Amino acid sequence: VTHYVTHSDIHGLGVFTRVPIRAGATVWRHDPMFDVDIPAATLAQFPEDLAQTVLHHAEYLPHLGVFRLGNDGDMFMNHSDDPSLIDRGAEMIAARDLAAGSELTCDYAQVRVLGFEHCALPPLEAAA
Repeated sequence: VTHYVTHSDIHGLGVFTRVPIRAGATVWRHDPMFDVDIPAATLAQFPEDLAQTVLHHAEYLPHLGVFRLGNDGDMFMNHSDDPSLIDRGAEMIAARDLAAGSELTCDYAQVRVLGFEHCALPPLEAAA
């Protein structure tokens, strides 16, 4: 989906759709040629600022033992208790019809962005 990143009333920057989106439409799909999977075991070797970027912008996938960092507007997606997108694993779909200019949001507890308090942090040794 064509999108842009700008100021969000939720938090800092957010990602917004440039076009209307119908409920159930695929908005984001994992692309292994574009998105980066970072093995959790390597996170302890990262400088602190880069580790914090991963913790705050990447989805933790415990069954794969990786943090998945999207290389598009996905990394600026904010949390909402009433998210506009539903996580379906390798893709995200629109939870409802969205007008152009709507902020694209997800539920961090479902998507597992570990750097935010909306999701319980597992010990990183266990994640590694």
